[in-house]
Amino acid sequence: MKKEVVAVIGLGYVGLPLALLVDSKGYDVIGIDYDVRKVDSVNSGKSTFVDQEISTQLQARKLNAQNNYAGIEKAQVVIVCVPTPVDSEYMPDLGPVSSACTEISKNLVRGQLVIIESTINPGVCEEVILPILEKHSGLVCGRDFFLAHCPERINPGDEKWNVSNINRVVGGYDKKSLDLAVQFYESIIEASIKPMGSLKEAEAVKIVENSFRDINIAFVNELAMSFTKLGIDVVNVIDGAATKPFAFMAHYPGAGVGGHCIPVDPYYLIEYAKQNGFNHKFLAVAREINNAMPQFVIDQLKESFLDIGKKIEDSKVTVLGLSYKANVGDVRESPAIEIIKLLRKKSYTQT
Repeated sequence: MKKEVVAVIGLGYVGLPLALLVDSKGYDVIGIDYDVRKVDSVNSGKSTFVDQEISTQLQARKLNAQNNYAGIEKAQVVIVCVPTPVDSEYMPDLGPVSSACTEISKNLVRGQLVIIESTINPGVCEEVILPILEKHSGLVCGRDFFLAHCPERINPGDEKWNVSNINRVVGGYDKKSLDLAVQFYESIIEASIKPMGSLKEAEAVKIVENSFRDINIAFVNELAMSFTKLGIDVVNVIDGAATKPFAFMAHYPGAGVGGHCIPVDPYYLIEYAKQNGFNHKFLAVAREINNAMPQFVIDQLKESFLDIGKKIEDSKVTVLGLSYKANVGDVRESPAIEIIKLLRKKSYTQT
């Protein structure tokens, strides 16, 4: 019996684990990435990022990777897992998603299911992606091909939760799109799949998840700044509050917020809401607070030097740890990078 083919576009932190999972479930997988280095790495059995488990899986399974879209017309399912960054002005950049969908549309055939896993704001599937797919292919969604959104959920470095066992949500352009997508994810994931009422609802889920975390982190980061002046141990206070068995979820302050999701996703909702006449004041303030934490770290560092009778200007500062969290080789949006920039801007020396 001929295997079904699944094409995964983007072989980074989201796409590569997903491609390996799909491959392990008996599908033939085509992995696509424009980055030739990533393609060469996967084809030689090496992970495109630091992850021992992924490297082990790649050694055990032969995954086919390429830097072009040739052959995706053979796929029954095409999954988009490309980045959705923001620019220097914190404006959403849908370029990678639009580019991937343009290439897909040139090879789109009847009966295919296109799934967007990239994090996008509500409305992108219907207002940006769907027109691209229909215009370049000449096909009609819901009749000739199908479209769904299943926002990625992955937690790098987590030994318990991974792409195979985290619950997922799915939204579809129409009932057929939704049914096909739910059936596909039920075939690869050992967790519940929740059908959403629309594409927009599914798009909103991921934005809400990460905005929730960003807001709570901003709250404790602001407490850290306040309690520093009040002479209160903020961590001990949070631990005390966490003894309450309900209605409190412990978050802890840090040097800022890093990673590709939490510090980025709120901007997608902020900007989309602004375009539709609503101002997300709460989300914007949370982003301002978290973006200010690297400078707060520098200010605290300067005070610590004064406490020991030294000046930071005359000292060498060593920054330990560049990734946004422990045991993850990902420096995207890492507060450590911003701290180093601030140190250099002030002409402080560091290693």
